[in-house]
Amino acid sequence: MLQLDRILFPVDFSQRSTAAAPHVMTMARDFNAEIIMLHVLQMPALWYGEFTPAELETLDAQQLIESRQKALDQYLTRELPGDTGVRRVVEKGEPATVIAEYALRNGVNLIMMPTHGYGPFRRLLMGSVTAKVLHDAECPVWTDVHEEESFARESRESVLCAVDLTEDSLPAIRWAAAYARGFDAELTLVHAIPALAGPISPGETRFRNYVAEHAREYIGDLQKKAGTSARICVGGGKIAETVRSAALQHEADLVVIGQGHLHETMGALRSNAYSIIRQSPCPVVRV
Repeated sequence: MLQLDRILFPVDFSQRSTAAAPHVMTMARDFNAEIIMLHVLQMPALWYGEFTPAELETLDAQQLIESRQKALDQYLTRELPGDTGVRRVVEKGEPATVIAEYALRNGVNLIMMPTHGYGPFRRLLMGSVTAKVLHDAECPVWTDVHEEESFARESRESVLCAVDLTEDSLPAIRWAAAYARGFDAELTLVHAIPALAGPISPGETRFRNYVAEHAREYIGDLQKKAGTSARICVGGGKIAETVRSAALQHEADLVVIGQGHLHETMGALRSNAYSIIRQSPCPVVRV
């Protein structure tokens, strides 16, 4: 089974952070993992809006940290009670950089965060911060459904892994397979071929069949290297749309993606990662 000992949960006190808490608690209980709730205090403090300019003149950074620590200690105490192994930490700096570096220094196995935030603290976990964490963090990053409302998913029956035709997909396949095995879930590997989108023109059938079969054969080879035997789904269309369609078709509870490459014809997952996350009907883990 996949081993997750420590989960990092960056929070900005927004509705999205609150909505993600049940996901974090469920994941921690499933893997008996410690939760580190991290709040990053970014200067200038005027962004927080809770102090007047006159008050800010009398406050130093340490006082602001202590104020944020007090608020963090009182945040999500019902959803994430202290007796379940929750540590609450306040750091200062640029949020995305602090999150990625903290995860690396402290042996974090998974970062869990919403795609963007709402409310008075929305500037901390806007899409740009999440995007930078997705790019910079060396450990897997879980992102919530990119909708204004979020609900915890209890099911662990279906896992979808989006793959490129490159060996860089191997870490994602192995992670998804280990996660699926832990819950006896069905694993499906999906690959999108944009060139096969649209109606079939006369004489194209053989070409399309060849391209699709080549993809299946390559993914089959990847599976041998990964030690898996998952179902393979090859679809024609834009990558994010194809992944979303497959996730809906297979009623996926989690989508797993890899970093991929930016400039290789058959390795476009990285350049489409944000679109996949925005369009996915379920949470996504970038490995």
